[in-house]
Amino acid sequence: MTWYKVGKESSMKDGDLAKVKAGDREILIIKDGGNFYATSHLCTHEDYDLADGFVDDHQLICPNHFATFNPKDGSVISPPEGAGDISPLKSYKVKVENGDVMVDL
Repeated sequence: MTWYKVGKESSMKDGDLAKVKAGDREILIIKDGGNFYATSHLCTHEDYDLADGFVDDHQLICPNHFATFNPKDGSVISPPEGAGDISPLKSYKVKVENGDVMVDL
């Protein structure tokens, strides 16, 4: 288990998305409902960058074709219309320690 510091708790407000580097990976940090979550940053439908997306009603939404994911675990809530099934996002453990947002890869 390797924890990486990826940002400051105070640097994000509720609903913010941030693409960050952790080790050799780029991941997405999501702040929703006062909690932090981390997932892969590319939509599994067409590899669109989810850092350009948004959070609405506790759902992570891709700005390209509006695929919708659960930020807590990366599961698919709804794929884009007509796209059929898509894969969930990879999800990572997150903790806040001394004001630092930490991700386990």
